[in-house]
Amino acid sequence: MEKELSPTDHAIATNMLFEAKAAVKDLAAAITESTSPEIRTFLTQELRSAIQQHEQIYVFLQERGIYDAYNVPQQLQKDISYAERVLTN
Repeated sequence: MEKELSPTDHAIATNMLFEAKAAVKDLAAAITESTSPEIRTFLTQELRSAIQQHEQIYVFLQERGIYDAYNVPQQLQKDISYAERVLTN
């Protein structure tokens, strides 16, 4: 396992993950709304890039034991522990 992140870095990385996920949703919606083939092609390329960035950030967090989308009860416990740690510092 990698070195543990500071609370600030943890918050930044988690926020980046959520923003990358939002970008994927927004780009997918924009593709469906576009009437221009050129714009759809551009947005599709951007969507692929956003998906790749999301994966990279997720793997970064998963390798550090911060985020595990496949074990919700364990993830909730991690989130509670993290919140308690932040509140006591």
